[in-house]
Amino acid sequence: RGDIDAAIEAYDAGVAALTTGWGKWFGAHARLSAIAVGAIGSALPAVPVGARPRVMAQVDRIVEAGTRPVETEQPWGLEGQAWSARLRAEGLRAHWLAGISVPEQAELVEAWRATVAAFEAFPHVHELAWSRVRLAEILRAGGDTAGARELADQAREAAKRLGARPLLDHLLTLGSTPQRSAAGPSGELTAREREILALVAAGRSNGEIGKQLFISTKTVSVHVSNILAKLGASGRTEAAAIGRRRGLVE
Repeated sequence: RGDIDAAIEAYDAGVAALTTGWGKWFGAHARLSAIAVGAIGSALPAVPVGARPRVMAQVDRIVEAGTRPVETEQPWGLEGQAWSARLRAEGLRAHWLAGISVPEQAELVEAWRATVAAFEAFPHVHELAWSRVRLAEILRAGGDTAGARELADQAREAAKRLGARPLLDHLLTLGSTPQRSAAGPSGELTAREREILALVAAGRSNGEIGKQLFISTKTVSVHVSNILAKLGASGRTEAAAIGRRRGLVE
């Protein structure tokens, strides 16, 4: 639901309960951490910019807690390797979405490709599909629409076989069908569009933006539609991410 504080609370409660029975480095820790950071990352674009450092401090704490020391005697099996890769990738994605200590595009892509490969080797069909979706989002934001479309199509096929409705719904909100994914940037943003994009990235609604800029909500909606078209984005979250990557949003 985008409730970051509740997600952190649930994570901490789960870790505390399992630590009691299994000890500090129980096997599911990386998985719980990866799921928590993924949930937080998805909610970050709606968080006001001023509140993001506090959230990212929690993200970094969770990533560190779920990262198993290299010097442990027993190496991870395929499942542990997959979730460890996912945890690293989710942490980088969260920083990317928050606009704080933003990783390079190449590092993001490498981390998510490693995650996809790890879930192929494990294997885990559902988590592989989600990992492909995340990689598709990163590639699309970087301008690789063809690569993003291929991954989204693979994820959609798996989601249909599994009956994974939340994943299918997410793919629809991303506009990841081939027809919509083919759309690309169609021009530079105007000064007003950049101003509105910054407010979108800060999590403001169209109504809030209209009040702040003294324009109608309908006018804001038209500007937002133009921004999405020019950036080749399917939604506000993706537009914000693209804007940060291109330096359009501080």
